[in-house]
Amino acid sequence: MINKLYWLPIGQLDIDRSSLNHHAQPGELVRLQIWSYLLETDHGPILIDTGMPDSFIDNPNYFKSTPFEGRFIPHMSADDSIVAVLNRIGYQPDDIHAIVISHMHMDHAGGNPHFPNTPIYVQQTEADAAIGNLEYAPPECVQADLNYRLLQGDHELVPGLQLFYTPGHSPGHQSALVTTKESGPVMLTIDVAYTQENYANDVPFDGFDREQARQSIARIQQIVQEVKPNLLFFGHDPEQVAVQPVYPQYK
Repeated sequence: MINKLYWLPIGQLDIDRSSLNHHAQPGELVRLQIWSYLLETDHGPILIDTGMPDSFIDNPNYFKSTPFEGRFIPHMSADDSIVAVLNRIGYQPDDIHAIVISHMHMDHAGGNPHFPNTPIYVQQTEADAAIGNLEYAPPECVQADLNYRLLQGDHELVPGLQLFYTPGHSPGHQSALVTTKESGPVMLTIDVAYTQENYANDVPFDGFDREQARQSIARIQQIVQEVKPNLLFFGHDPEQVAVQPVYPQYK
């Protein structure tokens, strides 16, 4: 069982609305909250995702003169670095027992180099696609010389933390079911569905393989029917962001 689950806001990212909904006309930017999730466990603290890389700090023009100019605009201060956020809570990087990386995109794996000694659990198919591949994500996200622990499919990391292999948005995306002492099961879809409408209405959004993504959403929907979580949280839903309590509140 997980003792506490905290939402840690760690910067924001403007993306084109058409990335969230392929039916939308390109040209309108939407600001997304970037999250890390901190789990207090009997084994020690566990992080799910590490946010954006330090190269984004005070650098909204990171993607200028690239194919992504105007589609991705990071908004990140030094206080949004995962290390700074943890420091405010009272943790140093070496205090973290384990890290789960849902996938190695720029807004989920950028803080990984701050944890050179910590086991980083990632799916084998994600690692194969991403590690060392500078076309996949900024270099911090795909750094090769870290303590990766490669998973092949579903995995229970500790009691109360179940990882589900949900490829489609990325080649090896994984979602998490966190069961806490106080709130019971909480389903973190991460980016298997950016938003409620992606999840419930089959609204297409950016990803690696559209059909795989649909199958993974259907799989999470089946798990949700069986488990009946007390919260179903989507990775970048603007409406959920507006009402989601963050640290020091917890589930």
